[in-house]
Amino acid sequence: MLNSIYETRTRLDEGYHISLTIPKEEYTVIYGNDINEQHATEIINDYLQHRDDDGEAHDIKIYDHEASNMIEIEAQLNYIGNEHTDYHKSPGKLFSKNTNE
Repeated sequence: MLNSIYETRTRLDEGYHISLTIPKEEYTVIYGNDINEQHATEIINDYLQHRDDDGEAHDIKIYDHEASNMIEIEAQLNYIGNEHTDYHKSPGKLFSKNTNE
């Protein structure tokens, strides 16, 4: 799914606004039709980890754009006062070869 994500960022006074757009077909392979903020948080955190991005995501929202068959995840990224994130944890579902986990 990571190769199918389209990212846009907007610089704010403090941090960034990020929007990730994912084809609904790619999303449903992993999460089925369960579109919720818990999955959005997992996706954005895995995406930031994959990009070695130390931004801390908050105010995470997820939208199902049915007309275009796209899932959109929006969040605010904060970089002020962050300590380097430890990415030496087990990979999330987005990195799994077996999508049935």
